[in-house]
Amino acid sequence: MTRCLWFMVLFSISPLALANGIDLNVNNKAARITADFDLSNNLVVDASWFHHQDKGNVLGAGLHVTGAATGGREPLRAGLGGRLLAIDADIGSNDSGAALPIGGFVTYTFPEYNRFSVGGSAYYAPDVLSFGDVTTYWEYTAWAGYSVLRNGEVYVGVRGIKADFEVGPRLTMDTGLHVGLRLRF
Repeated sequence: MTRCLWFMVLFSISPLALANGIDLNVNNKAARITADFDLSNNLVVDASWFHHQDKGNVLGAGLHVTGAATGGREPLRAGLGGRLLAIDADIGSNDSGAALPIGGFVTYTFPEYNRFSVGGSAYYAPDVLSFGDVTTYWEYTAWAGYSVLRNGEVYVGVRGIKADFEVGPRLTMDTGLHVGLRLRF
């Protein structure tokens, strides 16, 4: 599983030069990097790697349909879809598997103060969409950001990533605050 994990990392990092956007966020123990690729006006593919120093890694690829969630000037954008995740936790011998969580995200940009935005996401994979030693997976994020440049944003957020395994306890892979940087090309 570890070799497969490193292959997926190299596979997901190498196309960063072709990405439409990169998001890097960190806290004291964890980091996540995500690259997204616009396939059309409303279809986005992403690749991500989450690493926690003590609790393991989650590699992912996602597919979302995106668009305006309101009429008019489109301050509210949303995306619905799913992710395919490889989970390699550091809790013992039965600590790896995959999940196919479904969910989405939303971003609101304040019309009068268009450099400020807020957003969040939520994804859930019940037992039927979890494989290997993983029985359930869920994650959420919420954030508030400021566009320093039109194509560069800094933000602060909160994240929770949890997984249940066949043998062993529920693992909270990450919870709490993080800071981040988003670049759009």
